Amino acid sequence: MAALARVGRWVPVYYGWRPNLPDEGDNHLIELAIAGHAQAVVAHNVRDLTRGELAWPHLRVLTLAQFLEELP
Repeated sequence: MAALARVGRWVPVYYGWRPNLPDEGDNHLIELAIAGHAQAVVAHNVRDLTRGELAWPHLRVLTLAQFLEELP
């Protein structure tokens, strides 16, 4: 976690778009990814993160295994 904290940066979220995911507790993950211009969200339960009312075509939702397979 310390290594992650060293390379991470704070991202202010100026809007409150609610992707309206099945689990309300997951909405903040997509909001932060959009605010931080992330290319992907890596999570265990990708099914819940892809079923929102709002969609962002440039944001990929991957499992850890999928993410590791794509590393160079």
